[in-house]
Amino acid sequence: MRSIGLVVVVLVIVAGAVAVVYGVATRRGTVVQPIAFNHAVHVQQASIQCIECHKNARTGASAGLPSRTACFDCHNIAEEEGTNPEKAKLAAFQDGNADIPWIRIAVTKPDVFFSHRRHVVAAVLDCLECHPEQPMLSAPPANTQLVMTMTACIECHQRNGASTDCLACHR
Repeated sequence: MRSIGLVVVVLVIVAGAVAVVYGVATRRGTVVQPIAFNHAVHVQQASIQCIECHKNARTGASAGLPSRTACFDCHNIAEEEGTNPEKAKLAAFQDGNADIPWIRIAVTKPDVFFSHRRHVVAAVLDCLECHPEQPMLSAPPANTQLVMTMTACIECHQRNGASTDCLACHR
């Protein structure tokens, strides 16, 4: 009976490792953002393009997280402060020097190199091709980090004639 339990434990560990290696596991870790950001309001209602807030997407490997300056370029907190409890949180960052401590929710595995610049500028991909869930969200996706999957990347590379050589992305 004890050996069956050991076999089950080993199978669970192996299955978990396979899921991580092959990108089956797509969600991990619960995060709490300092401000509940509403992508739907910003992208769909205000027609703001992703790169207006994620300014490094055209120039760097990481798209970057929005700075407080990006928020205050559009928001006049003095006029908006009483309209939404999240705007009160935003107002707290207006007078300080610190940026908003956003937590990344879209992450790649440590052995994967992903360049936003290469995908946004060179391949001319729309952000929503890799992040289709973003404009529909009223807040971060169930406060869960999203892990990009190898399956989705390979399928996109095949559709667009990009390299599927392992060493192109895995370091």
